[in-house]
Amino acid sequence: MEKILKKANELGHLLNQHEIVLRFRSLAEKLESDEAAKEVLNELMECTQNFQEKEAKGETIEVEEKKQLSELQEKAKENSVVSEFLATQVYYVNLLTQINEAIANPKGDAPKESDIILPGDDKGIIIT
Repeated sequence: MEKILKKANELGHLLNQHEIVLRFRSLAEKLESDEAAKEVLNELMECTQNFQEKEAKGETIEVEEKKQLSELQEKAKENSVVSEFLATQVYYVNLLTQINEAIANPKGDAPKESDIILPGDDKGIIIT
Protein backbone atom coordinates (compact mmCIF):
# COMPACT_ATOMS: atom_id res chain seq x y z
CA MET A 1 0.00 0.00 0.00
CA GLU A 2 2.85 2.36 0.84
CA LYS A 3 4.33 1.98 -2.63
CA ILE A 4 0.99 2.78 -4.28
CA LEU A 5 0.59 5.90 -2.14
CA LYS A 6 4.14 6.95 -2.96
CA LYS A 7 3.44 6.60 -6.69
CA ALA A 8 0.14 8.48 -6.27
CA ASN A 9 2.04 11.28 -4.55
CA GLU A 10 4.54 11.36 -7.44
CA LEU A 11 1.64 11.55 -9.89
CA GLY A 12 0.17 14.42 -7.87
CA HIS A 13 3.45 16.32 -8.13
CA LEU A 14 3.63 15.69 -11.87
CA LEU A 15 0.06 16.92 -12.31
CA ASN A 16 0.71 20.04 -10.25
CA GLN A 17 3.54 20.93 -12.64
CA HIS A 18 1.60 20.21 -15.84
CA GLU A 19 0.86 23.22 -18.06
CA ILE A 20 -2.87 22.48 -18.30
CA VAL A 21 -3.27 22.10 -14.51
CA LEU A 22 -1.33 25.30 -13.85
CA ARG A 23 -3.41 27.20 -16.41
CA PHE A 24 -6.69 25.80 -15.08
CA ARG A 25 -5.87 26.77 -11.50
CA SER A 26 -4.72 30.23 -12.56
CA LEU A 27 -7.95 30.81 -14.47
CA ALA A 28 -10.04 29.47 -11.59
CA GLU A 29 -8.40 32.05 -9.30
CA LYS A 30 -8.93 34.78 -11.88
CA LEU A 31 -12.57 33.76 -12.26
CA GLU A 32 -13.08 33.77 -8.50
CA SER A 33 -11.95 37.39 -8.28
CA ASP A 34 -14.05 38.56 -11.25
CA GLU A 35 -17.66 38.95 -10.09
CA ALA A 36 -19.06 39.58 -13.58
CA ALA A 37 -17.34 36.51 -15.01
CA LYS A 38 -18.41 34.42 -12.05
CA GLU A 39 -22.02 35.51 -12.49
CA VAL A 40 -22.02 34.66 -16.22
CA LEU A 41 -20.53 31.24 -15.55
CA ASN A 42 -22.95 30.47 -12.71
CA GLU A 43 -25.95 31.49 -14.84
CA LEU A 44 -24.70 29.38 -17.75
CA MET A 45 -24.12 26.36 -15.52
CA GLU A 46 -27.56 26.67 -13.91
CA CYS A 47 -29.32 27.05 -17.25
CA THR A 48 -27.37 24.13 -18.76
CA GLN A 49 -28.20 21.93 -15.78
CA ASN A 50 -31.91 22.78 -16.03
CA PHE A 51 -31.78 22.06 -19.75
CA GLN A 52 -30.14 18.66 -19.17
CA GLU A 53 -32.61 17.73 -16.43
CA LYS A 54 -35.55 18.51 -18.71
CA GLU A 55 -34.01 16.48 -21.54
CA ALA A 56 -33.39 13.54 -19.19
CA LYS A 57 -37.02 13.62 -18.05
CA GLY A 58 -38.24 13.87 -21.63
CA GLU A 59 -39.83 17.24 -20.97
CA THR A 60 -40.32 19.81 -23.69
CA ILE A 61 -37.75 22.58 -23.81
CA GLU A 62 -39.48 25.81 -24.67
CA VAL A 63 -38.23 28.18 -27.36
CA GLU A 64 -37.66 30.85 -24.72
CA GLU A 65 -35.45 28.47 -22.71
CA LYS A 66 -33.39 27.65 -25.81
CA LYS A 67 -33.04 31.35 -26.50
CA GLN A 68 -31.93 32.00 -22.91
CA LEU A 69 -29.27 29.27 -23.15
CA SER A 70 -28.05 30.64 -26.46
CA GLU A 71 -27.77 34.16 -25.00
CA LEU A 72 -25.85 32.89 -21.99
CA GLN A 73 -23.48 30.94 -24.23
CA GLU A 74 -22.88 34.13 -26.21
CA LYS A 75 -22.20 36.08 -22.99
CA ALA A 76 -19.72 33.40 -21.95
CA LYS A 77 -17.91 33.67 -25.31
CA GLU A 78 -17.73 37.43 -25.01
CA ASN A 79 -16.22 37.28 -21.52
CA SER A 80 -12.55 36.41 -22.02
CA VAL A 81 -12.11 34.96 -18.53
CA VAL A 82 -15.13 32.67 -18.83
CA SER A 83 -14.38 31.56 -22.39
CA GLU A 84 -10.75 30.79 -21.59
CA PHE A 85 -11.73 29.01 -18.38
CA LEU A 86 -14.27 26.81 -20.19
CA ALA A 87 -11.82 25.97 -22.98
CA THR A 88 -9.07 25.11 -20.50
CA GLN A 89 -11.51 23.07 -18.43
CA VAL A 90 -12.09 20.80 -21.43
CA TYR A 91 -8.34 20.08 -21.65
CA TYR A 92 -8.11 19.62 -17.88
CA VAL A 93 -10.97 17.10 -17.79
CA ASN A 94 -9.49 15.31 -20.81
CA LEU A 95 -6.15 15.01 -19.02
CA LEU A 96 -7.81 13.55 -15.91
CA THR A 97 -9.87 11.18 -18.06
CA GLN A 98 -6.71 9.91 -19.78
CA ILE A 99 -5.06 9.38 -16.39
CA ASN A 100 -8.07 7.43 -15.10
CA GLU A 101 -8.02 5.31 -18.26
CA ALA A 102 -4.31 4.59 -17.82
CA ILE A 103 -4.89 3.53 -14.22
CA ALA A 104 -7.88 1.36 -15.08
CA ASN A 105 -6.25 -0.21 -18.16
CA PRO A 106 -2.47 -0.09 -17.82
CA LYS A 107 -0.41 -0.83 -20.92
CA GLY A 108 2.79 -2.82 -21.15
CA ASP A 109 4.25 -5.28 -18.70
CA ALA A 110 3.54 -5.07 -15.00
CA PRO A 111 6.47 -4.18 -12.78
CA LYS A 112 8.46 -7.28 -11.85
CA GLU A 113 9.13 -6.20 -8.29
CA SER A 114 6.45 -7.15 -5.78
CA ASP A 115 5.92 -5.73 -2.33
CA ILE A 116 3.60 -8.57 -1.36
CA ILE A 117 5.23 -10.78 1.20
CA LEU A 118 4.17 -14.39 0.92
CA PRO A 119 3.65 -16.71 3.89
CA GLY A 120 6.95 -18.24 4.93
CA ASP A 121 8.96 -15.37 3.43
CA ASP A 122 11.56 -14.12 5.88
CA LYS A 123 11.37 -10.50 4.70
CA GLY A 124 8.87 -9.29 7.28
CA ILE A 125 5.20 -9.09 8.07
CA ILE A 126 2.66 -10.98 5.97
CA ILE A 127 0.27 -8.65 4.12
CA THR A 128 -3.20 -10.12 3.63
